[in-house]
Amino acid sequence: MSSTGTSVPTRPAGSSSPTRPDSARASWPGASSPRPCNGCRTTTAWNGWTSSTSAPTRTSPGRTSTGWLRVTADKTVTLSSRLTLLAKHAHRLNAATATTGKPINLIAFTPGTSFDQGWRTGAVEERALIFLLLEQAHSWGGWRTRAALRALQATVATPEKFEDQCNRLWEQLDGEIDPTITEGFLRRARHGGLLDEFDALLDGIGRRPALPDALREKARKLTGALRTALATAGVEVLDPDLVILDEFQRFRELLDPDGGDSAELARHLFDHRAARVLLLSATPYKPFTFAEEAGAGEDHYRDFRQVLRFLTDNEPWHTDVTKALEAYRDALVRGEPCGDLRDRLRALLLQVMCRTERPALGQDGMLSEHLDLADDLDTRDVRGYVAMRRVADAVDARMSIEYWKSAPYFLNFLDGYQLGDKVRKALDGKPDPNVTALLATAQLLDADTIDRREPVDLGNGRLRRLAADTVDRGWWRLLWLPPSLPYHTLDEPFATAAAEGITKRLLFSSWNATPTAVAGLLSYEAERRLGGHGEGHRHLDYRTENNRPAAMSALAIFWPHPALATLCDPLALARQRPDETAPLAVFEREVRERLLAHASTDTAATEATPAEPWELVFRWPGADPGPDDAAAALGTSADEDATATGLDRHVARARELASNAHYPAADHLHNLLGSVAAIGMHGPGNIAWRALFRLIHPDDAITPAGHWHAAAVLANGLRSLFNRPESAQLLDSLSMGPVYWQAVLRYCAAGDLQAVLDEHLHTLRSGTADTRLDDKNLYRLADEARQAIASRPSTYEAFNPHRPAERIKLPGRFALRYGGRGEEQAQADRKAVVRRAFNSPFWPFIVATTSAGQEGIDFHQWCSAVVHWNTPANPVDFEQREGRVHRFGGHAVRRNIAAAHRADALRSPEPDVWKALYDAARAVSGELGDFAPYWVFPGPAKIERHVLPYPLSRDQAKLDRLKSDLAVYRLAFGQPRQEDLLNLLRRHTTDAADAPEIIDLRPTLGRRPR
Repeated sequence: MSSTGTSVPTRPAGSSSPTRPDSARASWPGASSPRPCNGCRTTTAWNGWTSSTSAPTRTSPGRTSTGWLRVTADKTVTLSSRLTLLAKHAHRLNAATATTGKPINLIAFTPGTSFDQGWRTGAVEERALIFLLLEQAHSWGGWRTRAALRALQATVATPEKFEDQCNRLWEQLDGEIDPTITEGFLRRARHGGLLDEFDALLDGIGRRPALPDALREKARKLTGALRTALATAGVEVLDPDLVILDEFQRFRELLDPDGGDSAELARHLFDHRAARVLLLSATPYKPFTFAEEAGAGEDHYRDFRQVLRFLTDNEPWHTDVTKALEAYRDALVRGEPCGDLRDRLRALLLQVMCRTERPALGQDGMLSEHLDLADDLDTRDVRGYVAMRRVADAVDARMSIEYWKSAPYFLNFLDGYQLGDKVRKALDGKPDPNVTALLATAQLLDADTIDRREPVDLGNGRLRRLAADTVDRGWWRLLWLPPSLPYHTLDEPFATAAAEGITKRLLFSSWNATPTAVAGLLSYEAERRLGGHGEGHRHLDYRTENNRPAAMSALAIFWPHPALATLCDPLALARQRPDETAPLAVFEREVRERLLAHASTDTAATEATPAEPWELVFRWPGADPGPDDAAAALGTSADEDATATGLDRHVARARELASNAHYPAADHLHNLLGSVAAIGMHGPGNIAWRALFRLIHPDDAITPAGHWHAAAVLANGLRSLFNRPESAQLLDSLSMGPVYWQAVLRYCAAGDLQAVLDEHLHTLRSGTADTRLDDKNLYRLADEARQAIASRPSTYEAFNPHRPAERIKLPGRFALRYGGRGEEQAQADRKAVVRRAFNSPFWPFIVATTSAGQEGIDFHQWCSAVVHWNTPANPVDFEQREGRVHRFGGHAVRRNIAAAHRADALRSPEPDVWKALYDAARAVSGELGDFAPYWVFPGPAKIERHVLPYPLSRDQAKLDRLKSDLAVYRLAFGQPRQEDLLNLLRRHTTDAADAPEIIDLRPTLGRRPR
């Protein structure tokens, strides 16, 4: 089995303990023996396979993207790994599929860990595998084994603990390492002199109790070299046919032939035998470069040529491309027809690259532009600008009118600006009286007014316009967005918002002060109208009296009751009348009739009628969930300080009632029937149970207890939403009813929360569609939704020039900032929280960010509107911003599909109504191209472009120029000095209709040059 003559030991079939031989193990005082492994497998030697797919990708933590790459109906192997750790998965990679008769394996690598070798010592598992490989080759014992452990220990606290890691890995490998990887690694290590160097290192360590400081650098470098040898052996084992590098612009160093060891290792994979390489990216190179950007090191032309060099080393082809690009540029500059040159360039470039385009649906291309003039100016705004200019002059700081146009109360939000630093310095210690006097005339937030929750002027024409379109239209009355496919008619406050086509808004600004100011002031205004002060009585706590549960109505509405949930399903009722959207009252009447009929026909009906609706709910058969940790699933929310004692007692009482379940007599049921029907239809616990039920496929491994537990977790997130003081004040202001739990049910009914969660969970599930559902995965899905609902609010701080030591605090929930200053990890964590919440139907309804955050974020799930607070600097930024919401399965697409195929979906037997909707849309989308129905679909909903120019300013002219550039900037594709060329092109071309010479790289059949 070994081409190098090295013996590769394997464990015989039936061996029960894949532990390292006693003679090979180091002897440490008090060392523990390796744990035996039960049910171990035997693997056989093999020499690679013929159809493996290796996919270096950028993935979110804990998730892989390989499931989307499946090309057969077979259950292909998908895993995430490092090249150095393929030996852990070798036994999974050599089984042929039924369809192809050969193995198909989808393996995701993260380039940062797989290719970046260098001197780094890597992960402990990598070093443990290296130790086991070297141990097999040398049959160490005694002090040399201990020395080897010390040499590879690196960041592990002790060599004993590192040996434990080695033993655990040996067990995971079933006592054998894939011989192909072993042979490849040892061959490279021997030929590169690494084995001799390692032996010399062991001699240097000797019997010393620790690695000598003088040898630490040598050990690190040698470990890095051994990792490179192991990774290269992994490449040989893969023998890939197709290598996919996704988002490759993030790993540009791998394309550089002079990129060192990392690039060389990547080349081994890319150039391996007959492997084909597919690079995927929306921005494979800088699409457009201004002159000042080129001076700072960014260069479209350089990036473009580097990518071409990677794609092919065919020198005659490169010469042809260079000449064709030059001739194309010359013809454009002279204003001459260049159709033949364009076609020649297209034919050349399509041999190595293509660009997929969303089809333009109609004249508007599924885009609607809203010119929202910032014309609501106040004399205080103008005086505020004059005062800010004088303050800047007084402290000798730079000042731009864009500060005033972009950020309300800029002097309160000047962190990170030179003006802010100098103002603080002038007020530090002994304040400068001139600066203090000027600040007294400036436009500033009043801390006392905010503390009293009094109205605050928004201080900026753009913010007043945004508030008029959002807060002033009653968005603050909505705790979630209306569904795209309501099952029944909506009531207020949702009906008007749905009719107006409400969608969340993503706001981009060029100025760092804007997101904090916008998020803080809009959230303040929304919560002020709610009457919230952040404190108050919680109506949905699990209360006790004399150590016994008090009224259990709160538990009843958040308790998933599978039997009631099934009887009272609004979707089932909607499917009875697919051609109409029935009034809510019709559904509620039918549910009451269902319950009454169900109870009256049961022979177990008794004469005793419960006194309260919650008692009837728990006595109704099917209430007991089964899992013993029901209280944990329904546990207190993160923003509560109360203990779980009350909940434990409530749950115990509920299970006691459920243990004596029976249907009540029909003639005694009428007084409680309406409340029980409302709980069955609109109770968050039952809504959660049904929404998760829609996702479960017969092949999934979901237990009833796992389903109930996931529903309870999701319901607890909804409880945290309604238990906020501001939510209680909202429902009270809407006159939903004097009893709070009933008001919660009325509000859930008014906004058709069932349809909302069905839509939302389908969208979440589509992101993990390659993963089979089991109890654990269903819980994760429910918990992801719960976290979005129950996320903690932000607090934004504004500078107070009148009392510099104090900060003015503003809430952040209705609107949030994405990204900002702070510790790197803390900011990354907060960005994930904001992204999760915004990609849900719940608050925030507005997210504000800077242009720096516009690439690589997806905010489309419940948002189809982009607010360009400032006109972007170039046309590429325009496209990048709007691309954040014009994505797969976005909010606009879903609303259009629901409007067109509601009846088709409701007639379908498919449990997941959203799967039925997409199936119906796909059946008629042939003429719309491959992007329909998931990326584009015609209908009333559009991708909204909101621009807010000031009247009588340069904003409108700048916007008009940018839109003109947007039509023609692609003419500068592949050209140096793009800005100069664009200036020349403006003389000849004004819009897309006049720009026929743009190179069209939509894919056609072609051959890669060799």
